[in-house]
Amino acid sequence: MHKILMIVRREYLDRVTKKSFWIGTAIFPLLMVLLSTAPILLTQLGGNTQKKIALVDGTGKIGPLLERELADDTLADKTPKWVVESFPPGESIDATRESLHARVRDGSLYGILVVKADIEAEDAFRFDTKTVGDFKNIAPLQSSLRRAVMALRLEKNNVAIDKATLEKVMSPVELEPFEVGKAGGATKKDFMTAYFGTFIFVFMLFMTLLVYGIAMMRGILEEKSSRIMEVLLGSVSPNELMTGKILGIGSVGLTQMLIYVLTAGVMRIALASMFAGNQVVAGMLTMLSPARLAFFLIFFLLGYFMYVALFACVGAVCNSEQEAQNLQAPVTWTLMLPMIATIFFVGNPDSTASVVLSLIPIFTPMVMFMRICVQMPPAWQIALSIVLTTGATWLLFRAAAKIFRIGILMYGKRPTVPEILRWARS
Repeated sequence: MHKILMIVRREYLDRVTKKSFWIGTAIFPLLMVLLSTAPILLTQLGGNTQKKIALVDGTGKIGPLLERELADDTLADKTPKWVVESFPPGESIDATRESLHARVRDGSLYGILVVKADIEAEDAFRFDTKTVGDFKNIAPLQSSLRRAVMALRLEKNNVAIDKATLEKVMSPVELEPFEVGKAGGATKKDFMTAYFGTFIFVFMLFMTLLVYGIAMMRGILEEKSSRIMEVLLGSVSPNELMTGKILGIGSVGLTQMLIYVLTAGVMRIALASMFAGNQVVAGMLTMLSPARLAFFLIFFLLGYFMYVALFACVGAVCNSEQEAQNLQAPVTWTLMLPMIATIFFVGNPDSTASVVLSLIPIFTPMVMFMRICVQMPPAWQIALSIVLTTGATWLLFRAAAKIFRIGILMYGKRPTVPEILRWARS
């Protein structure tokens, strides 16, 4: 036991005493916040300049209606955001549209809006522009066009209605979802809150399990290639060495996770006091509930011990990074698949597929945690998943110890998968 503790201490201190560990610990949550907020902030940039569009109107009536709808969209200095330049369709509406492409290319026109004479046709509306991804400007233009077309349809059917009444009739219905809790009551929470609240935690699980698993694999490869492993095995047994490495690196990961959990707990308390009574914030703060943070640590540990044992086996049987990359791919994919399917598990937490996959040990850490984040499963399912994963990890450790003992001193040709399985059964 003393030798194992010495290895744990060496592995732990070798990592936590480095500046890179603390810098990485601080940067990761900041990076997550940046990745989640940057797209929203970037959409606020641009779009603050006047846009000139060409309107090729086959109906001859959409122009005034569209200009009326666009008049309400103004810039910060109250000048109109949209300038509409009308063009007659001529003999061919398509030829007229193509003749204006040069002005779109040189930037004098933001785009060309084409409305055919038959507004009920499938291809009645078309917008040609250089920036088709500019949804911040194209979406409002589409909304204004929709209202203008609606007004034209009402006019054709001899229905007289003013703009205010039309907007009231066409105003969208906002359905506010509330999550019913098991303890009673309901908290306002929408799909995006549930999805991103789950995805952030799942992404953290994915990254930490992958990073520490690869750290274990590379550490073994480095010591194996430099023959340090042979020196170490002169003082400790292969089982003691593997156990010490797993516990040492696991302690580093646990330290990092505790820092994140404690930080999240402090943030929850601070935000709850700052926005007391705000239902939207209350719904978001359920992401940082004590139960969720506790389960995050539990499933991190379960996932860590399972995956780090698998990566240790990869490092023990390989002789170089190139060999290890090929062999680690199946292990990495078992981590990636649940994360890729997050949207399914968030939308169907109690489906048969979700329940079954959450009870398969290799998928349990991520899938069961997703289900807990969205809709708390029955207690027996959580308990069963923990028992099954713990049992599978114990069996995996026994197999990994055998593979590690044989493979750690093998050099030259990489063993085949049947040979590795034979070592595990020996």
